[in-house]
Amino acid sequence: MRVSAKGFVVVLALAGGFSGVGVVQAQELHHGVDTCQNGYVWREAAAGDRVCVTPASRQRAAEDNAMAGGRIDPLGAYGPNTCVAGFVWREAFAGDMVCVTPAVRSATAEENRLGQSRRVLAYGPDTCKQGFVWREAAPGDHVCVVPASRARAQQENALAASRVDPFGAYGPNTCLNGFVWREAFAGDVVCVTPDVRTLVRDENANARRTRIMG
Repeated sequence: MRVSAKGFVVVLALAGGFSGVGVVQAQELHHGVDTCQNGYVWREAAAGDRVCVTPASRQRAAEDNAMAGGRIDPLGAYGPNTCVAGFVWREAFAGDMVCVTPAVRSATAEENRLGQSRRVLAYGPDTCKQGFVWREAAPGDHVCVVPASRARAQQENALAASRVDPFGAYGPNTCLNGFVWREAFAGDVVCVTPDVRTLVRDENANARRTRIMG
């Protein structure tokens, strides 16, 4: 499914893991890949700060910005960027020298760590729809498939060595009789049954339909 910035999509509110677990919600991708999941907003500790946080965290950042001038010692070691005793740089982003308590800096670092997972597209444009996971026939294989297909791909990889004839026409990539290259991606020479190769081709052909962004 192709999604525009104005189009409604059914999206996955991820609860953990890399996809396929969560609750379906209807959301609108107002801000493309930076759109936050329901319940989160941009922190906006400065213009362009699009880390997704709770509304309370956004309010805290605004309050820290408003109080910044009263928390500096202009005669200190870092000049106008020197914090008074008990305060440290927030470091929400490179160059962020707003003075906050150590607890707030720790909370800000945690927000940065969790920010991507709080977006509608928690794994970027390759985020799968509910019920689908990355196939991972090899690292970087982000075709979204049903969990059974992912398990099948892992099993095929584990059996690969037993399905080759190292003395065949293609050397160590020659499949035994009854097997063919899987071809899940360019250079994929894992040997599988012909029906599995057909299934893999169908998965590839449907890849845009099983991703949120299409």
